[in-house]
Amino acid sequence: MELRIEASPQTEPRQNIESSRRQNIDFEERGIYGPSRLDDREKKSLQLSRASSVVTFGQLGKIGDVPLRSRASSHFLAEIDTKRTDLILIVCGFVSGLVDGLAFNAWGSFASMQTGNTVFVALGVSGQPRYPAFLWAKSLIAIMVFIVGNIFFINASRLLGPLRRSTLIASFALQTAALLAATLLVHTGVVAPKLEDPVAPIEWIQVIPLSLLAFQAAGQIVSSRILAFDEIPTVVLTTLLCDLLVDGKLYVRPWGANPKRNRRIAAFLALFLGAMTAGGLVKVSGMSSALWLAAGLKGSVTLVWFFWREKRDGEVENEAGGT
Repeated sequence: MELRIEASPQTEPRQNIESSRRQNIDFEERGIYGPSRLDDREKKSLQLSRASSVVTFGQLGKIGDVPLRSRASSHFLAEIDTKRTDLILIVCGFVSGLVDGLAFNAWGSFASMQTGNTVFVALGVSGQPRYPAFLWAKSLIAIMVFIVGNIFFINASRLLGPLRRSTLIASFALQTAALLAATLLVHTGVVAPKLEDPVAPIEWIQVIPLSLLAFQAAGQIVSSRILAFDEIPTVVLTTLLCDLLVDGKLYVRPWGANPKRNRRIAAFLALFLGAMTAGGLVKVSGMSSALWLAAGLKGSVTLVWFFWREKRDGEVENEAGGT
């Protein structure tokens, strides 16, 4: 269906052509006259006038959609401003505390801190500890998934553009999905929502949520590297504590004079408080409550990326970690 809109005359020559030559044109179309009394220039002007006055509903929709699509594309493909993104990574450190506090307490392995899992695998070579049996196998699976997750998130970020808004949204959405899947497995009872008995036979179903948690942890640490805050690894504290204490400006005042020190302290406290919160929640309301909280926080971070300020031309990034 076409909507025909008769265009208003824009110029005096066109008005004269429309008013004084209309009858001649009608006669010419019916074959009453032989050659047209209008010259070629006047004919072309009339044809353009008539053609430009026809607008379809589909065209009107496209005209309205183009600016919106363009703005949306520009918004999601823009690089985000990394200033203050250290606050997001500190929240992620709290999530790591929640996840690892739960994983170790419930299943005897870590999801994020692969140093501990490596020790368990090494002990397994000599058949230790005797209980729980096959602890080394669960730890080995967690390590392998963590490595695969790092490879996946690193290459996906490079392919899509590491600091693009759409890349960060996709990364954290995938991390949130992994957390939600693990949460639902525990909440629905597919994985027993109780602490593991060290002397009981191993429940291999536990490997599924443990792997999901290790995968999301890989995406989290890759994000800390992409955002160039190496002082906030979000999943480990050993090097963080060493870097904090070796800092020659550790005791400098005022407080804002050493942002790297401040971030390290905040990251340490966040992970500690996260693990402590996980222990309290498991004791009071069960395993799934800690996982629900972790998934909610990670989902909130995903939403924040939709509205985060984009990088402006000429702006300097986080001074290698010091805005």
